[in-house]
Amino acid sequence: MNNHKGMGSIRPPIFNGNNLVYWKIRTRAYLQSLGANFWEIVEGGYQFPAPIPTDSTSKKLYKANAKEVNTLLGSLSKSEFVKVMHLKTTKEIWDKIIHSYKGDSQVKRAKFQTLIIKYETLKMHSDESIASYFLRVEEIINCMKR
Repeated sequence: MNNHKGMGSIRPPIFNGNNLVYWKIRTRAYLQSLGANFWEIVEGGYQFPAPIPTDSTSKKLYKANAKEVNTLLGSLSKSEFVKVMHLKTTKEIWDKIIHSYKGDSQVKRAKFQTLIIKYETLKMHSDESIASYFLRVEEIINCMKR
């Protein structure tokens, strides 16, 4: 039996302040899977109306923003949720999270230096498989690329 109902059910991971890039990619993919107008609201923003809209086009945008806000808030740990709970639109929440953890150029350089040191001092643990060791190496390299 072919059931496509659950196709969009893979939810984004919970963001707790770590692995921003992973969370960002997974969350963007999830929001894009909901439909073209969903991601447009994140990129272009949504002007939250004072009264609840009554015309069908405005209702659709209102509903899309509400779904996205719910998705974003649902993908945050309690400590991250508190930082954005007062915001009403998807774009405001998305921008606040991304800007809070992206960092300026000095922070990025410091993080990169830390990753270089971590890479240079990386050693395989005696109880570690080759596959898990290479997974750690790949994770550091991917972080350095970002």
